[in-house]
This record gives sequence, structure tokens and C-alpha cells, in this order.
Amino acid sequence: MQDVENVYQDAYYRTKCIKGLFIHDISNLFQIISNSIELCESLLKDQVKIEDITEYFQMIAQQLNRGKKLIRNVRNLSELEEYEMPLEPVEVFSKLKSAINFTYISFPKKDIDIKVISDYGNLCAMANELLSEVFENIIMNSINYNKNKVVQIEVIISVIDIYYKNYVKIEFKDNSMGIDDARKEIIFQETHMKSRHSKGMGIGLSLVAKLIELYGGNICVKNRIRGDSTKGSNFIILIPLAKNNKVMFDDKLL
Repeated sequence: MQDVENVYQDAYYRTKCIKGLFIHDISNLFQIISNSIELCESLLKDQVKIEDITEYFQMIAQQLNRGKKLIRNVRNLSELEEYEMPLEPVEVFSKLKSAINFTYISFPKKDIDIKVISDYGNLCAMANELLSEVFENIIMNSINYNKNKVVQIEVIISVIDIYYKNYVKIEFKDNSMGIDDARKEIIFQETHMKSRHSKGMGIGLSLVAKLIELYGGNICVKNRIRGDSTKGSNFIILIPLAKNNKVMFDDKLL
């Protein structure tokens, strides 16, 4: 009986996870489309050349295609049990680049400086198409909870060995307002979504933690500067490195 209850409980939390993914990302897409339309209207009033607004129409089309892809991913997730979720080698840098580009489009009026630091040119982790969603959630939280004139984010990518297993390590170091030590243990939990003091942060991060768990990895958050939680955060992700991974190191294949 207990096993049956656990199955239903897992299904319930899984449904909440999928719902969070859909609401969070669809809302972002609508916001970008709305901003693009508003900019187009403003440019048309100024009687600019058609060529000058073409990129905004392309942006709208891109987000509509992204929405279709999101719906397909959510539908696929809803039909799978956790242990059946298919994983495959996913190139980390391409997914990160996609997430960064999406971020710049999402915040056209913000001064954002994102730097990627790595000795590797190519790394594949065992994940799926939703890896870009993981990156986007973390980067957007760093921006939404940042009061600085210039948002600075350093993404450091490396490979580490833990108990004879290789992991891709991805660190997101930002200059945001940081996270209190007391909250570091709860921001990835579903229950944090209900806290009126969470400012919505728990919605994205609980989803991120769930996906990383499904990948067989781990996520945690530390202070960017040791001992000072007010000087930014460092989100650290570990994802299993794909077997037979062809790693590019200093432009040479290992």
C-alpha cells in the first residue's frame, strides 16, 4: 500500500514540475513577443525602413517556434515515468549559447555581460533537450534578482571526477543580491514555491533541481565570495559526462 502511495505522490509532484515548466516558459515567451510587437509599433510610428524592423518579426517567429517545441517537450514528459525518461549525449556549449541568446532577447533594455570560461571547446553530457531550460532558469534568476547597473555572470565549465565517474561541472557566478545562507537549503524544494518571501524564485529552481536529478546529476548554490552572501551567488551543476565523449581541449581532440 505504501508503494502505491509513493507512486501517486511521485506522479503528483511530477505533474507540478511539468506545470511549472509550462507556465514559467510560456509566460517568458509571451513577454518577449509582446515586447517585440511594442517595439515594432514604435518603429513604424517613426516611419523607419522595413528592413530595420525585420529582426523583430524574426524574433517573434523564433519564439512561436520555441513555444511549439516547449509544448512538444511537455507533452512527452507528461507521458513518461521518471525512470523511463530517455537521456542522450547533449552538447553543453550549444545549449548554453542558445540559453544566453534567449536571455539577451528577453532583457533588451538591461546591460548584461555574460562570459563563458572553459578550457574545453566541446563537451557532451547525458541529458535531453530541456538542458537549455535549466541554463535559462538559472541565468534569468541571476538577472531578476540583481540591482546592479550591469549584470555580470561568469559561466565556468570543466570536467571533474567523483568516485571514478566523470561529470561536467557548470558554475554560474553572478553579482546579484545573493541568497541568505538560511535559504540555500530550501530554494530547490517544491514547498519553497508556496513561501510568500520566495518572490517566485522557487518555481524555476525547483524545476531545475528536478531535471538535474533526472539526469543523474546534482545542483547546489554557494556564495560567489566565500563568507559573504550579499556579493552574489554561485550555482553549481554536475551532470554525468557522456560515455565515449569526444572532448575538445585547447582545440585538440583528446
